[in-house]
Amino acid sequence: MKNSLSISTNKVLSLLALAFCLAIVIPSRAQQSPAPPVNQDEVNKQLMQRLQELEAEVKQLKAQPAVVTATPPPEPPPAVEAPEVNEVAPRLKFNVFGDVGWQIYNGSDSTFFFGSFDMFMTARLSDKVSALGEVLFLPDITDNSIGVDITRLLLKYHPNDYLTASVGRYNTWVGYYNTAFNKGEFLETTIDRPFIFSFDDYGGVLPMQDVGINLTGKIPSGKLGLNYVVEAGNGRAWGLNVEPAQNRQDENTSKSINGGLFIRPEKFPGLQIGFSVRHDNLSIPGPAVHETVATAHAVFINNNYEILNEVALDRHSETGVSGTPAFNTSGCYTQFSRRFGAYRPYFRYQYFNANGNDPVFAYAPQNDLAPSSFAGFVGRVNGPSVGIRWDFTEHSAFKMQYDRFDLRSLPSENGLTTQLAFTF
Repeated sequence: MKNSLSISTNKVLSLLALAFCLAIVIPSRAQQSPAPPVNQDEVNKQLMQRLQELEAEVKQLKAQPAVVTATPPPEPPPAVEAPEVNEVAPRLKFNVFGDVGWQIYNGSDSTFFFGSFDMFMTARLSDKVSALGEVLFLPDITDNSIGVDITRLLLKYHPNDYLTASVGRYNTWVGYYNTAFNKGEFLETTIDRPFIFSFDDYGGVLPMQDVGINLTGKIPSGKLGLNYVVEAGNGRAWGLNVEPAQNRQDENTSKSINGGLFIRPEKFPGLQIGFSVRHDNLSIPGPAVHETVATAHAVFINNNYEILNEVALDRHSETGVSGTPAFNTSGCYTQFSRRFGAYRPYFRYQYFNANGNDPVFAYAPQNDLAPSSFAGFVGRVNGPSVGIRWDFTEHSAFKMQYDRFDLRSLPSENGLTTQLAFTF
């Protein structure tokens, strides 16, 4: 409305100025030019009539309703979606991992398989106290039954960054892989774990789980990022048809002791380098056996690259018997992968060598995860694995992996495995 009135007013003023000029100029020109005389009264009459017409137009414009152009409100900023949390209760979070697949090795029949069903739960009990529980449903290759395993149950106390104390059943800090990747295969790039870090209740030689107390935290070290780990537990039992983790009763009074250090330099985000040493006394038929496990790792992980390198040595020696030799089991692996969008090709080479004369391995449990042509992990196994992982949704992945293993005193193994791993 203000714009319309402004235009009309300017128009009126312009006409008045024009009339004023005409009133001055016309008589002046009449005196200078020989044109016929003009009736001044007639000119004034015309000007007054034009002024009246302009005033009428202004009144008409004032009488019209004002047209207000509404300015649209600014668009609200796009809503930022919070990450989805599987929250069962205000303090309980729940995740499920599962996998199924298909496999064939030379010398064995092809088979579809159910890998695992992993229920992982965490709960915040207070600002400094939390709980963690993990229940696994696993198939038994000997009779196709599905068993239940409470693989972790922990109460944690975390007063600050320098101390986290956990008590219960935990994954031992023996190597990097065992604490970084549990049974939920969706979290792993590859289809399976390296031989040296196979679960001991599935035939692996290293103590992957224990019942006791775990302490971890930072050590003031500036940009070096030094951390410590200390564990004390029941240790493990060893023998045929024996549960390795001593969940209820320790077979002897000695306890397993494990300690380790690792660094995460601030200058190299994604890099971790560390080592651990663990000692335990194993009760087996015959003399007791001292077990010492040493591991070292150097890993680098960021959004695109995954580079894992680990080495482990498991040393057994009989106690109270002079002159008896020590038996060493060694293993290592190196793994490299690079992400290209939703695809991540990977390569892994691994080596494992267990002394068949080791008195502990005389009572080794059958390894359900090993290729069909060899039992347990006694002997040498080495070779490459090549595969690709395709994350076709945010919560599900397809993997395909080819393995070739050279075995001591046995034919080489070639196998192809596919896997669908998911979480919800």
